[in-house]
Amino acid sequence: MEQFYQKIKMFCAKHSSGLNIIILGLFCYLFLFHNLGLYPLIDIDETRYVNMSRDMFFLKDYITPYLNFENFLEKPPLYFWLNVICYHIFNDTGVFVSRFATALTAAFSVFFTYFFASKVMQSKAYGLICAFVLLSSVWFLLLSHIAILDMGFMAFSSAAIYCAILSEFSKESNKKYCWYSAWFFMALSVLAKGLIGIIIPAMVVFLSFLAFRKVRELFKPVNIIPGIIIFLLVSMPWHVLIYKVHGIDWFNDYIVKHHFARFLDSSMGLGRKQPFLFYVPIVLAGIMPWTVSFIWQICRGIKSAAKNYRAAKSIKVWFTSDTNDKKTILFAVIYAVSTLLFFSVSSSKLPTYALAIFPALSLIIGYFWWGYVCFDKYTKNIKASSLITFVILIAAGILGAVLSYFPPASISEYIQKFQSFSEVTCIWFIVLPLIGCLCLIAKNRSLLFISNVIFMLGVMMITTVHLFPAITTFGQNELEEYSKMAAGDNKGAGLVTFGFAKKYSLMNDFDKKIIYIVDTAPGDIKALKEAISQKGRVYVIVKNDTYEYFKPKGLFNKLDTVKQSKKYILLVK
Repeated sequence: MEQFYQKIKMFCAKHSSGLNIIILGLFCYLFLFHNLGLYPLIDIDETRYVNMSRDMFFLKDYITPYLNFENFLEKPPLYFWLNVICYHIFNDTGVFVSRFATALTAAFSVFFTYFFASKVMQSKAYGLICAFVLLSSVWFLLLSHIAILDMGFMAFSSAAIYCAILSEFSKESNKKYCWYSAWFFMALSVLAKGLIGIIIPAMVVFLSFLAFRKVRELFKPVNIIPGIIIFLLVSMPWHVLIYKVHGIDWFNDYIVKHHFARFLDSSMGLGRKQPFLFYVPIVLAGIMPWTVSFIWQICRGIKSAAKNYRAAKSIKVWFTSDTNDKKTILFAVIYAVSTLLFFSVSSSKLPTYALAIFPALSLIIGYFWWGYVCFDKYTKNIKASSLITFVILIAAGILGAVLSYFPPASISEYIQKFQSFSEVTCIWFIVLPLIGCLCLIAKNRSLLFISNVIFMLGVMMITTVHLFPAITTFGQNELEEYSKMAAGDNKGAGLVTFGFAKKYSLMNDFDKKIIYIVDTAPGDIKALKEAISQKGRVYVIVKNDTYEYFKPKGLFNKLDTVKQSKKYILLVK
């Protein structure tokens, strides 16, 4: 038996790279692709971007993005192109296929993190741990299951940064290929998110090489001239073509308004103005279950520096050291801090923007867990932070169980909608942390790390099966039902919404332009009257409270009630 185990050990050691890829691929499938099409598209952004992709697919116009049969010039095309490719490959435009590109770019980011971390630290174990930290972070997981543009931007911008940094750790003969790859991925980053696809990689790489005291490397003609050519060949054709089609209108909308004005002017933030520290709680909550260990390490570092009278000299060592671990962590800190500061100073803030920081955080968190799992370093810190994490999760599970079965009257309606989600979640929040505590007692460092990963796998499974489907019950299901009823009218009826935000899920089944009237101001009331007065049949969707308020005023006298549900009413002329 001993010989058998030795043979297995030798086989694993010999084929460690292949086995790591297989293991990572299996977990990527379970985390990212499994249950991807189980729940409907979620308003508002997801349904908007998916319907834009479907329009591009059916119209076969791969230059101009469309939304609701109108030009939508504020976004670049890469995400829509990826979706169109998926539609062609699968010959389907369903929910699973519409989310496939997002999950695929998420998996790409995980594998690229593994590749980069393994190379710079010359340790496959470090690469694997960093990849799993990224894969199991809750914010990364949630956004990988929703069709949004930010995942592609994060994947390609981080790949550009990684390739540029890899040049510092590569042989002289391979450096140019690292730079060519960096320029290529930066071009994709621009096509994914716009000019920020240049700004973030350029900023991080410049600051990192400044810290490495290698700024001259950035401007070597052998690297920069072919790189710029590659960048322009990939990124410029679409920009030239869309400018040729739409001219100054596109430039003003895409470049001026949605890049510079939105970043600099809070009045252009479209309701996105937030405090300077807006992203700090999002990031800290988003890296769960690694939050406490991350905070613990930050506090430990600050405390250590404060106690050391040679703190300034100690910090200087990180900027002058040529060791791989110090250079890697220095780069990761620069990456995380500079990106966080950039988005924090912007006048337009959205929670999804924080996703760009997560590759850097995975390198930092992974470093300490790598030291613990492989070298028994940072033992007290990891054990203490893990115990705190488990206690918090168990307490959350118990509190959730109490609220689930004894809900206050104010939230009883919501508890009922999420009953199945809360029950399963509460059990998971208690059982898995208890297993983690057993790993602590048994002093099994590898299993302690794995228990955190498995915990998040369970959370993701529960979320896709119970939470996401429940979210759509808050009115979205009603809207989709009404949209289908209007679409099934053989008289070619129109569709109008009045008094609530644009809900793009209505476009999933309705194949004509929808008139969205989002407010109840006098001008919008006039617009509704004009819409009702047009020839032919017209369906109108109104929230129940809006209907009850305006009904005595005679606004809906010309309309008949088709169906009234819990939140909305469907009317027809």
